[in-house]
Amino acid sequence: MLEQLAAFVLTCLVVVLVPGPDFALVLRNAARGPRAAAAAVAGIMVGNTFLAALAVLGVTALLGASEVLGTGIRIAGAAYLLYLGARALAEAFARNPMKDSLPAVPGPGRQPGGSSPFVQGMVSNLLNPKVAVFYLSLFPQFTVAPLPAFAQHALMAAIFLLIALAWYVLVLSGLRKVTGFLARPRTGRIVVGSSGAVLVGVGGTILTQTLVSA
Repeated sequence: MLEQLAAFVLTCLVVVLVPGPDFALVLRNAARGPRAAAAAVAGIMVGNTFLAALAVLGVTALLGASEVLGTGIRIAGAAYLLYLGARALAEAFARNPMKDSLPAVPGPGRQPGGSSPFVQGMVSNLLNPKVAVFYLSLFPQFTVAPLPAFAQHALMAAIFLLIALAWYVLVLSGLRKVTGFLARPRTGRIVVGSSGAVLVGVGGTILTQTLVSA
């Protein structure tokens, strides 16, 4: 049991710490201020919790059994990442400096021309292929006997959520220390543009792989 738990914790650390679209989204919103970044993290954690609950109840496995539905979810996720990335690139290369169009420390409400950081974080996480693969492929590979199946899945889901939450708390703490640096117009353009490029790259890769394998 302890060996399985240790292996599972190590897997969770790898899944959480490897940068992906969620992290890029937090970084993009960090250029708007710590409250926007925190709102994006809150949305990501709500999405994580929802997916974890589905995995514990076995719904995720049922969804994964449908090839058509799985392909549709991957395409939707890729399209959303491409949309967010394109918007970020448009903002980064806008004619007006970011400090003239965006407040330095905005609230977590709606952003100009789009949904709130919270909604972006939640939807991005719900459609994040990395998280889906974790629950569909890696999650069932571990057993924590002698606990019953439901208790095993609940325990593993809780461990994953706690690790993810701890990681994002550390990320937010680090970002708060460089708020002034991120608030500079030139830095903001670089951060938003870089995160937008990452989102477009990840979304394009997912879409290409999905269409090729379909």
